[in-house]
Amino acid sequence: MNHRKMLLLIISAICILSLVVGCGVPVATLTATPTLTPVPPTSTVIPIVASTVTTEPTPSARKTLLIYDDDGSWDGTAALFYLLSQPEISILAINISYGEAHPQVYIQYIGRALDSFGIHDIPLGAGQDAPLANGTPFPDYLRRFGNSFWNVPLPNAGKTYPVQNAPELMVSTINQASEPVTIFLSGTFTNLAQALRIDPGIRDNIAAVYIMGGAVYVPGNITNLIPDSSNKVSEWNIYADPQAAKEVFEAGLKLYLVPLDATNKVIFHQADILPWHTGDEKANLAANIFDKIFNENGFKQLEIFDLGAAVIMVKPETCVFQPLHLDVITDDGITSGQTVVVPNRDPNVQVCLNPTAVLITQALNDSFSGSSEPLDISSITPLIGTWTGSVLNNGFEMQISITIEETCQLGQLCGRFNISTVSCSGTLTWVGMDGELYQFQAGEKTKECSGEGIDYLLPQTDGTIMYISRGDYGETKGVLQRAP
Repeated sequence: MNHRKMLLLIISAICILSLVVGCGVPVATLTATPTLTPVPPTSTVIPIVASTVTTEPTPSARKTLLIYDDDGSWDGTAALFYLLSQPEISILAINISYGEAHPQVYIQYIGRALDSFGIHDIPLGAGQDAPLANGTPFPDYLRRFGNSFWNVPLPNAGKTYPVQNAPELMVSTINQASEPVTIFLSGTFTNLAQALRIDPGIRDNIAAVYIMGGAVYVPGNITNLIPDSSNKVSEWNIYADPQAAKEVFEAGLKLYLVPLDATNKVIFHQADILPWHTGDEKANLAANIFDKIFNENGFKQLEIFDLGAAVIMVKPETCVFQPLHLDVITDDGITSGQTVVVPNRDPNVQVCLNPTAVLITQALNDSFSGSSEPLDISSITPLIGTWTGSVLNNGFEMQISITIEETCQLGQLCGRFNISTVSCSGTLTWVGMDGELYQFQAGEKTKECSGEGIDYLLPQTDGTIMYISRGDYGETKGVLQRAP
């Protein structure tokens, strides 16, 4: 929910081995129009030994019992409206934590919104307006904006709604639930950490916790809101209360994390919001919030942080999670709140790094517009076949071949790549479109491959294709010819 890159010099043959197909994309922020700019890694990898095992949550046939916990963000509020629109979700409680807005103020806006939807049976909670320890508050100007509900008009202005203590509400809701409860956490971890302090036994009735937060292999977003900050590695939801995040990560819960690595890749333009205005009152209010953010700030495009995480939770096919062990730095300093990858330790979190953006967009279109009309996706036909040629990274030339199968479908494994110069090869999955650029994610990479990035193929009018790979290894680029 946050308002959210230095080419690495290749100085030796060892570094050359990192010039490979990867799995990360450029970071888009709320302060600039994102471009296909390479991003450096920002987790302190000690050093990372990446697992090749990937897992994803299994959808349940039953209704999911859910506690929603946000910090009063515009994006998180839209996520709430999306979750309220899902027939397979039953929301048991709605909490606002310390973060982008003041909890006791913002929860009343949520009450007014629910009232306008005809929803009167979900208890509301507000948490303490401070971190557990030495966190950094969001800037005052942003919190004031949140306290006005982003200048979006709401009915029921004269009404107030009963509010409980959020951690206590969380504890009682979990303990009274007939089956394990899922928690959607898109703000600071403060409420959940306090609930675990009150009653550690609630972990036995928590099915999973889905989290928007952290920055694993990409830069943080603190400077998006505090431009002169020296912290380049942390993400706001954790930075604002790192102690709470650390306690949750160490609680032995089933955690599913959607960090900036993933949300940076789900970019919306205002035109993407237009279909929502044809939906119900929840969809229209979500659209009105987005319109305000676009119009009053002059943004051309935005990441969808919490909203994207909500879709990934409901639609697990939109992202494959991979197991990692992450620690949270709680010491004051320029790395406070950083999520650190620790190798050779049992995973404590499942992480979504490469969501299929077009499927997330489709899911929102289906839900908010009431239409299941498929999005207009370019045909893969121009790329079908085997392509070969030379590519360059910082002056180093490599030979590459890429094969795209005729059966290629969006969101599925489509082919293979081989960079013979550095003995790096693997599979390619078509994950989306960026304008006319076809986006692919590498997988099943050989041990000679390293680095994280994303690959783009662009058909040319002369029958060739442009290959571009960008990530923490810089940019690799070249023109490929169709093999005979």
